[in-house]
Amino acid sequence: MRKTLTTILVLLLSIACVVVIVIGISGTSKKSNSLDIATPISTRVITPSASSGKASQPDEHAFLEGPSQRLINVAAGTVTWLPKPGDRIEFGTALYAVDHKPVILMEGSLPMYRDIAYKVSDGPDVAQLERNLVNLGYVADEAATGSSSDLTVDYHVTPLTESSIKLWQLSLGLTSTGVVKQGDVVFRPETVQVSELHAALGEVIEAGSVLSVLLNPQE
Repeated sequence: MRKTLTTILVLLLSIACVVVIVIGISGTSKKSNSLDIATPISTRVITPSASSGKASQPDEHAFLEGPSQRLINVAAGTVTWLPKPGDRIEFGTALYAVDHKPVILMEGSLPMYRDIAYKVSDGPDVAQLERNLVNLGYVADEAATGSSSDLTVDYHVTPLTESSIKLWQLSLGLTSTGVVKQGDVVFRPETVQVSELHAALGEVIEAGSVLSVLLNPQE
């Protein structure tokens, strides 16, 4: 009798093991069929042309008449997104994208001439970037709140500056490095209207200009 019970227990344990293995295999198979897909760039940063209501292939030969200026590009890689001539670009949104990484328009008169990171030397470009982080809502301004725990907009990069940069990068769907590279941002005193494209989707660029903007935007 005892031998029979032992045999039954062994049989039940064997069946249980088979069930666990089958479930494990099916679960692994299901997981392997789910491919990791790159997170799209935030629609808050890149939006379709207002005239079309959907994204489409830009026409690099189209242009708007009027005095214009080429924007200098520092980013290197493959052009993966472009606006259309006539599109207006607001502060905090993308002028174009290189290797699926947006080049963001920010407010300021000083060109982006270096990378900005923690422990970089002090400079007015730091204050310009910090002002944009405040204006775009990634950190509160100590001058406005009176709280020492908020960001002091000055020439100095602090740990709070770095954490605010990381929040900004996460909102773009990017890796939060805390470093703003020279090619990540273009500073302009005013929002811009695209007048002409100088690059096409899929084109590999290293420098030069991707687009021009009107000096006197149309109403």
